[in-house]
Amino acid sequence: KNILKDTIETTFNAISCDGDTSTNDMVSIFATNKANNSEIKSHKEKKLYDFKASVHEVLLNLAKRVAADGEGASKFVTINCQKAKTVADAKKICFSISNSALVKTAIAGEDPNWGRIAMAIGKTEIKIDIQKLTIFFGPYKIFSKNKLSEDYDEQKVTDYMKNESIEITVDIGMGKKNFTTYTMDLTKDYIEINADYRS
Repeated sequence: KNILKDTIETTFNAISCDGDTSTNDMVSIFATNKANNSEIKSHKEKKLYDFKASVHEVLLNLAKRVAADGEGASKFVTINCQKAKTVADAKKICFSISNSALVKTAIAGEDPNWGRIAMAIGKTEIKIDIQKLTIFFGPYKIFSKNKLSEDYDEQKVTDYMKNESIEITVDIGMGKKNFTTYTMDLTKDYIEINADYRS
C-alpha cells in the first residue's frame, strides 16, 4: 500500500486525457503471499528499493499508455515544469498546460503556439518572474527573458510539432522543484467519438 502511494503521484496521478476523471477510475496493487520472500517490516527497507523502482517503472509505462491511447489522440505529450518553488506549484502548472483546450488543439494542429503555454501558466495565478521564465518545445528554446529566443527558428519548431511524441518544458527559474505530466492532443476525432455515442 505504501509503495503504491509513493509511486502513484508521478505515474497515474500525473496523467490527464481531457481533465475529467471517471468515478470508477482506479489503480490497485495486490500481494498474493505466494513468493515465500522474507518478511518485510517497513516499506522503507533497503531490500525493497529495486522492487519499488520496478513498480514505478511498470506504473509509469501503463500510465503513459493510457494517455497515448486517449480517445482520438494523435500525439502523446509530455509536460515538464522545472525549477518551481514547490512541487505543488510545478504540478499545478503542468496540469494547467495539460488540461488547456487551447494548448491541446494547438498541438493537434501542429502549431508551436508558445503564447498558449504562457497563458496556461499565467491562469494558475502562481507568482512567477517573467524574466526568469523559459519555454522549450522539445530541444528548442522558444521564449526566454521575456522575449523570443534569439536563435528561434520557427520552421524547425514547426517540423518538430509533426512528431507523434511532443515534449514541452517550462523552466520557472524560481526554485528547485520539478514535476512532469503526460497528456494527449485534442482532435476532431475526440469530439466525434464523444458526441456520437450515448452512455
